[in-house]
Amino acid sequence: MSYIGSGPTVAEIRAAVDHIVVSPGFRHSPQLVSFLRFVVDTTLAGKATSIKSYSVGIEALGRREDFDPDSDPIVRVEAGRLRRALVCYYAGEGAGHPIVVEIPLGHYVPMFYYRKYPYLASKLATIVGRQPIRLIDVWTRSYLHKWVGNLGRRDTSGAS
Repeated sequence: MSYIGSGPTVAEIRAAVDHIVVSPGFRHSPQLVSFLRFVVDTTLAGKATSIKSYSVGIEALGRREDFDPDSDPIVRVEAGRLRRALVCYYAGEGAGHPIVVEIPLGHYVPMFYYRKYPYLASKLATIVGRQPIRLIDVWTRSYLHKWVGNLGRRDTSGAS
């Protein structure tokens, strides 16, 4: 769930989304942009409960009225692509951005929150992104990209 009152403001969220959709991972994918904007706008309008596979297929992905999400996996496929694109964005260009937009696995309703350590994530992304890395091998680089992308995410384990 998104707790807009305790997290980023609507204006901050909209600005973050505007920055995301012009990034390289989204710029050439109108379906990802449409999906992201639809779920964010619907959530910010207070209608998060109406975000279902059918509504995403019709409203965001341009499917016809007879769209059947049980037989056409397009919404699930695009949701997976969107999640991966957001992880790549926050591990790269968006590493230093303080506001995170996340689509939790198994849901289409986005979460919005402040990143705990945006400066640290930005610095790590810069280090990991450097081409001539002498101390970090290829496996470690990909591991660090994933780690930087997850840096500052909420701890869902319940531990303090």
